[in-house]
Amino acid sequence: PLTGPHKPVTPHPRFVGKTGLGLYGDFVMNVDDTVGQVLSALDETKLADNTLVMFTSDNGSFMYRIDDKDDHIKTPTKQQYHSKNHTANGPWRGTKADIWEGGHHVPFFARWPGKVKSSSECSRVITHTDLFATVAEVAGVQIPKNAAEDSYSYLTLLLGNEKEYARPPVIHHSSSGMFAIRDGDWKLILGNGSGGRQQPKGKPFAKPYILSNIKEDPAETKNLADAKVKIAARLESAFHKIH
Repeated sequence: PLTGPHKPVTPHPRFVGKTGLGLYGDFVMNVDDTVGQVLSALDETKLADNTLVMFTSDNGSFMYRIDDKDDHIKTPTKQQYHSKNHTANGPWRGTKADIWEGGHHVPFFARWPGKVKSSSECSRVITHTDLFATVAEVAGVQIPKNAAEDSYSYLTLLLGNEKEYARPPVIHHSSSGMFAIRDGDWKLILGNGSGGRQQPKGKPFAKPYILSNIKEDPAETKNLADAKVKIAARLESAFHKIH
């Protein structure tokens, strides 16, 4: 894996000043160029059609949104950004380490000429543990019994066959152990705060739990636990069954 664009901000000299967005912007361009070189090498060696390339991230950005004049563009060591310059986690709430989507919802790109349709999009829920089963299916390898029990192949999604795809709800947690369960557009946080860096941090398994519809409310601003009691109960039950 690449160390960039993680701190420290160290773009190669040939990228310094290229973006006009400070050293961090230059560092992101440096990463983009590196990925581009890999793709170009596959094209030049005529291996692209037989190669599935997947590009993603392990977590959301660590940076806070603080709308003052000094941010990471002006001072690269700052762990904060101004919304006019940058939206580190897009519409998602929170940051790395939080149970909010900003800590977990990351980009995922795939390129496989002739298999993955160019410029296509998919909004189904997958998670990084699914890489194991997906790669195994692509390679035509059987997973041994009692191995990769939390991994579910999404090869059908890559091939554009969403109707054939199914997986149980995804469970994730914050840096301090605040759990959440995600099933399609619905997400239930089994606690009453971020469970990470942002206030209120709350406590795991302390009420009120937080239910959100991520499609309708990506910023997780509305707690629907009281309005959608049956959905909240279903997700809580599913969590305890899986956990």
